[in-house]
Amino acid sequence: YNIVVDVDDDEPTLEFQDFATTGANQGRMNGGSTTAATSAPPPYQAPGTTDSSGGGHSLWHIEYWAQYFNVDSRDVVQRTYMAVVPKDSFLDVYNANPDLWGTFWIPTSVIFVIFVTASLSQGIAEALAGAKREYDFTMLTFAVFTVYTYVLAIGTFVYGVTKYFGSHPGLMECLSVYGYAMAVWIPISVLCVLPFNWFRWVMVAVGFASSGFFIMRAVNQIVGRSNGKLHKAIIPLLLVVHALLVVVFKFKFFNY
Repeated sequence: YNIVVDVDDDEPTLEFQDFATTGANQGRMNGGSTTAATSAPPPYQAPGTTDSSGGGHSLWHIEYWAQYFNVDSRDVVQRTYMAVVPKDSFLDVYNANPDLWGTFWIPTSVIFVIFVTASLSQGIAEALAGAKREYDFTMLTFAVFTVYTYVLAIGTFVYGVTKYFGSHPGLMECLSVYGYAMAVWIPISVLCVLPFNWFRWVMVAVGFASSGFFIMRAVNQIVGRSNGKLHKAIIPLLLVVHALLVVVFKFKFFNY
């Protein structure tokens, strides 16, 4: 409303105008759009991507990598158990506090245990046969190449494919799945020292089932984030590659 008071023709005209109504109406008009603009949830951003906070540090700073080692032994043991006995969702626990500790040390431990147990079993077999003991250090080199290549190459492949189809994965997340999946082969390697071939086949089958189910479950969870239709052929393809790894383990390291 406008109020105009005319005091005198010779005096200045006093005009009182209230713009509160207009301002309120504009506020109500803009308020709805502001709420709508801010209510949309941000797209999923998995930990371990290059866009993750990392404390604002670059990839080439030690502070960036320090965040992935901010775990204690209890965290690593819990995640290792979840990988060996895949009952609960591993990624739900992992993404709350991503780490590279288990991702690196578990495959490294597998390499060491496989080499030691395979050498021990071969030594026992050669001693029983009366043959001269000769250490085969090419087995260690082969174990390093096989395990690290599998974890790094296949983990990176899963990251690239799922990212292409819009699943918003994290590279560290995908690598952790394959790193922790190797945990079951530590007890399997120790048990395969026993000189019973049928028992070794059973243990290898158990290792394949446990680690394979863990990988498929985790990858399927990553695939499920896609807004589009991620080709389901990736699941059986990864299972075939995993089976090839198990065959290599059996005939190279558990065949005495």
